[in-house]
Amino acid sequence: MTQLMETGNSIQPLANVARMATLVKELQGRSFGMPGLGVFYGYPGYGKTFGAIFCSSKFDVIHISMQGDWTKKTFLQRLLRELGVVPKRVVPDMVLQACEALAMDGRTLLVDEADYAFRRGVIELIRDLHDGSDTPVILIGMEEFPQKLRNFELIDSRVMSWVAAQPATAKDAQMLSAVYSPNVEIQPDLLEAILERNTGNVRRMVTDIAQVKNEALKLGLNKMSLEDWGGIEFRRKDAPTPRGGLK
Repeated sequence: MTQLMETGNSIQPLANVARMATLVKELQGRSFGMPGLGVFYGYPGYGKTFGAIFCSSKFDVIHISMQGDWTKKTFLQRLLRELGVVPKRVVPDMVLQACEALAMDGRTLLVDEADYAFRRGVIELIRDLHDGSDTPVILIGMEEFPQKLRNFELIDSRVMSWVAAQPATAKDAQMLSAVYSPNVEIQPDLLEAILERNTGNVRRMVTDIAQVKNEALKLGLNKMSLEDWGGIEFRRKDAPTPRGGLK
């Protein structure tokens, strides 16, 4: 899914993508001596990862998306390869390599799925990289991420800015409709219903918009309002309950 919406010759980011871009610019333009850590957090489906993808293209930042089983060594190997450096064999040597390479490279580091960094000491490693290179680092995590970070005072105190991802707006809904339903004009009242039904969750909204488009095409319509939608049921957004009486 792309969250960059083309309008004429310009590319318009969704609201949360724009918020992350603003955070990147704020950290990059900070005064000397100020901490360079930023945190972008929020619920699943709000567009955090796609904000990181946008920034990696727009500002040429380094985007590392963590996985659950990563160790310090895994993280460093991935980072060094992104920096074009052949990793040495042991972690302390790789830390020195990464600090030197980040300082010379000058790019901002975005660590996505940063909740995994609390495992196996990776969060302390990220602090070492920040301190050793003076490189801006943005940690992208879930809604509870800031509270988890409070248990690590040496890192928490280095955070210059906290930015919360927000539910999608009506403008976001219009932009999503233009991309995912290009041949069917979804009317404002139906878009508002989709927005409210999904409480601003972009990922789920895209699914509903695609369903509206498909239903409209089946009916031979090039426009679809809430009245046109009528009694058609949206796909369930919650997992179905277990069925009884079946073997």
